[in-house]
Amino acid sequence: MKYSHPIVEARFQKREKRFFAHCELPDGTPVIAHCPNTGSMRGNSEAGSPAWLLDFGPEHLSTGRKLRYKWVSVESQGVRVVVDTLCANPIVGEALREGRIAELANLGVPQAEKKVGASRFDFYLPGPPETYVEVKSVSMGEGPHGAFPDAVTERGQKHIRELLELKRAGKRAVLLFLLVREAGLTMRPAREIDSEYDRLLRAAIAEGLEVLVYGIKFSPDGIHLGAKGSLNLA
Repeated sequence: MKYSHPIVEARFQKREKRFFAHCELPDGTPVIAHCPNTGSMRGNSEAGSPAWLLDFGPEHLSTGRKLRYKWVSVESQGVRVVVDTLCANPIVGEALREGRIAELANLGVPQAEKKVGASRFDFYLPGPPETYVEVKSVSMGEGPHGAFPDAVTERGQKHIRELLELKRAGKRAVLLFLLVREAGLTMRPAREIDSEYDRLLRAAIAEGLEVLVYGIKFSPDGIHLGAKGSLNLA
């Protein structure tokens, strides 16, 4: 996923009303950036942390944007972490189109936001076999190790149930955890935060739900799929 606008470095100061990130540019100028993450951002919003902002330029108002900057990533405990949850699907979509996810390669042109009945899945691959993929962005964790979710997620629980229904109907169902922590290696369900999500995930895996874990890598022009990781259910 390439950045749509230039990236500038800053220092994160504080978060206000979930949607606003107060930051300071290298020259000391205070700015307010849009925070696209409405979650708890546990461990990823410490004052003074290095941050990276998307700069829409001085003419941002003419494009309908109220704020010139958008908060994209932050350094947390020495690890760069993507805080923009909207980045996960473009990163995975790019990798699917380029055939860089070995387990999902050669399954046809990926379709985004595939609707099935009352449900909608992030990606559909016509196959064979027909494959449905749901993506989860994993930002919470320590070092290269991530945990999901960072808050109770009824929506995430619902996605597991819907994927399992597809599996039972003979389709291939895949839950892909994208570790948006630089050099991410492992991911675990955060049982201490959402015990029901942990229970559902373990039960679904036992019934045949396929789970993939991948990391990311930063480049000067954007954020791209990284190495394959692993799921820790210990």
